[in-house]
Amino acid sequence: MAASAAKKVVQPPPNLFIRLEGVEGLDLNASPPAPPAFRLAVDAAWVPARYRYCSGGGNSMLRVSYHYHGMILAWGRVPWFCVEGSPTEDGGVDDVVTVEAKAEGAVLREEVSCLVQGELQVVGKAEFDVEGKVAGLGYLRCETLLFKGNATNESSLCLVQ
Repeated sequence: MAASAAKKVVQPPPNLFIRLEGVEGLDLNASPPAPPAFRLAVDAAWVPARYRYCSGGGNSMLRVSYHYHGMILAWGRVPWFCVEGSPTEDGGVDDVVTVEAKAEGAVLREEVSCLVQGELQVVGKAEFDVEGKVAGLGYLRCETLLFKGNATNESSLCLVQ
């Protein structure tokens, strides 16, 4: 009798983090006002050597909404991506994929823009929710911060359901 075939090891989903690399369209004073657009970086951290997990593509979509009101401001497709470890993994954070979330042809409502701008002035930061279904991974839910109109290097852990 032949030896049984080697079992395929099922990799657990990676720990994913999200950070806001850029934002446009939150200032109604711009002339002309631009549609909301968010550049999101999805990162993976502490990936072990020889680890590989792929997901995304197809109908994978993330939505960005203003945290305190749940209003969707922009959305974007998540391209196919793989998280891979290397034999020299240092345990740091690796950039995995970038998602461009936009609201083509739509301008932010004045009251939402005023709330975001007010929060930036009073608190110094505004919080946004990022969520959506990612093929091969599940439902991804994250938060990201905008500091006084600038992108941040601060990453937030994403929950996968």
